[in-house]
Amino acid sequence: MNALQRLAGIVRETTRAAPLTEVSGVVTEVTPTAYRVGGLSPFVQLGETVSFSVDGLAQTGEVVRVDRGQATVKPFGSRVDAKLGLAVRRGGAFTVSPHAGWKGRVVNALGEPVDDAGPLPIGSVPVPVDAEPPAALRRARVTSPIRTGVKVIDIFCPLCAGQRIGIFAGSGVGKSTILGMLAGSAGFDTVVIALVGERGREVREFIEESLGDNRHRAITVVATGDESPMMRRMAPK
Repeated sequence: MNALQRLAGIVRETTRAAPLTEVSGVVTEVTPTAYRVGGLSPFVQLGETVSFSVDGLAQTGEVVRVDRGQATVKPFGSRVDAKLGLAVRRGGAFTVSPHAGWKGRVVNALGEPVDDAGPLPIGSVPVPVDAEPPAALRRARVTSPIRTGVKVIDIFCPLCAGQRIGIFAGSGVGKSTILGMLAGSAGFDTVVIALVGERGREVREFIEESLGDNRHRAITVVATGDESPMMRRMAPK
């Protein structure tokens, strides 16, 4: 064993034995909609998450601005509970670990259960919510038709696997009804629905009436109108 190999072995052992270092800062300014953290600027990037604890409860926010000495954080909660001098820990890029067991469940924009049906199973592969889309020439062509079971769509607006469409209309004309009908199509084994900006009562109405018996195949992501703009922004991701 030469000197270089011995040095590499020493580095590996030292790294294995050394305790993990947590990067943190302190709250230096609090406003009604955000707070500023000192000490994190050299270590964080835009879009990363940070967290702090108040009364034993962890609260998370997203870095929306990085200055030379401070980072500005917007909380995911509807109010700012930060206090001056409070320790704030770096969390890194926000990821979710989806699992097939999420079908039939209702989650918030952070992937946390809100249906009082117990904890969610954790998938084996964490996925960043801001992942880069595949390059244009690596995307498959849209060729395989899907029968939705909704005759007016299958006849006048046939859909294919991988296709994107938009449904735009005023309130009360049947958008939710169409989504519920599409969720029941035999061509879809899993349906992901994001309800963003809806009134609280409308969420339960959609799940119980529009989805109905097809709820077991749907993952419903909810960010109601009374939640923070950060939650409503995150939900469609």
